[in-house]
Amino acid sequence: MPKISKHICKCGSVFSRKSNLTRHKQIVCPLEMVKLRFPCGCGRVFTSKAIINDHKRTSCLLESDKTRFPCECGSIFTRKGSLTKHKQTACPLETVKIRFSCECGSVFTQNSGLSHHKKTACPLETAKLLFTCECGNIFTRKGNLTRHKKKVCPLKTDKI
Repeated sequence: MPKISKHICKCGSVFSRKSNLTRHKQIVCPLEMVKLRFPCGCGRVFTSKAIINDHKRTSCLLESDKTRFPCECGSIFTRKGSLTKHKQTACPLETVKIRFSCECGSVFTQNSGLSHHKKTACPLETAKLLFTCECGNIFTRKGNLTRHKKKVCPLKTDKI
C-alpha cells in the first residue's frame, strides 16, 4: 500500500501535497506569518500581483480615470476591447454595427448568438439536426434517440 504523506498546518488543516500546504499558508491560514498579500490604497487586499493590477485597472475607486475608456454615448469601459465591441454592436450613436444574420431572418450582435440560435431555435437549421423515431418522438441528439429505442419506445425492436 503506498504511503500517503500528510502535511499539517499549525491551524489543523491537513493536505496531501506540500504545495497545497504552502499555498494555504501564503493565502488563507490566520496562524502562519508567511503571507502573500498585496494591499490596495482603497483598503482591499489581494493574493496576487496580477489580481491587484486588474483591480486597479478596472474597479478601484482611488485610481485615476486614465485607465477608463469612455464612449460618446456616455458608457464607460475599463478595457479598450470592451469599448470597441460596444461600438460595433450596441452603441446607439454608431450607425455601422456588426450584425450576424440567419437565413430565417433573425439578427444577432455576436457570432456566438447566431451559432446558438442555429443549434437550438432556428426553424431552418433545427429541422436538419432532428432525429425522429418511428413512434413519432423527435430528438436533437442521436444518442438520445438510440437510448429511447432501446429502453422506452413502444415500437422497440431487439435489433438496434
